[in-house]
Amino acid sequence: MKLFGHDTSAYVRRVRILLAELHLPFERDAHGWLDPSPEFLAASPIHRLPVLDRGPGAQVRYLYDSRVIAEALYALPHPAPGGSPPFQDALWNSALEGQDRNVVSVSDGALDALVNVFCLEADGIRPDQSPYLRRQEQRARDCFDWLERNYGGRTTLARCLAFADVAVLCTLGWVRFRKRMDLTPWPGLARLEAAHRDRPSVVATLHPG
Repeated sequence: MKLFGHDTSAYVRRVRILLAELHLPFERDAHGWLDPSPEFLAASPIHRLPVLDRGPGAQVRYLYDSRVIAEALYALPHPAPGGSPPFQDALWNSALEGQDRNVVSVSDGALDALVNVFCLEADGIRPDQSPYLRRQEQRARDCFDWLERNYGGRTTLARCLAFADVAVLCTLGWVRFRKRMDLTPWPGLARLEAAHRDRPSVVATLHPG
């Protein structure tokens, strides 16, 4: 398998954490979004990261979305996940599937909104110039409010560390790395980050710099 995606992407990071937790071998194409490789451009019509190349023998060779990639990775033979807390050996908790899915969707909502602001700021458009960007920042704050309430001080949704928890960790890590928002209004989310800060898969995928 080959994973396309640079080290600063939160969506790529969540897949890298999953690959590490499931002990699945893979290669990397770590080109950034500003210098994509020709192979990536030929593989993905949507030009978004991550992309997983499962090889020429796969029925569907290229997968384009982190959730779709995660589902495919869990379906592969792998050792029982370990760690403390143990890593959840399924994409969704069967008893909490709706909650798991909602957490990923809300985490994605915050991330997408702030990536939008980040990219347009790079083009010289600031939130104080654009009502649309101010709405994106408010959207992210609403998402973090929702996550704070739904975690309720817990550091995982259930007893295991789930893909949904990883999605939140990666969103928060990207927000801090890119200095997008002050996260102090959400102390519960800070506790979630602190609880998993030293986990090997989290340390190994830290954003550079």
